[in-house]
Amino acid sequence: MTTSKKDDEVRKDPPGPVDHGRNGGMATRENAPEVVERSDDDEK
Repeated sequence: MTTSKKDDEVRKDPPGPVDHGRNGGMATRENAPEVVERSDDDEK
């Protein structure tokens, strides 16, 4: 079986924000900042 350069490029991670599960990644913080739980809020 041979692989072409195009196939290898498809297997790479796409550019942009990365999903970090329930903690929310960059996209969550930018698009819905009101749902992100911030650790610095607990210190008050």
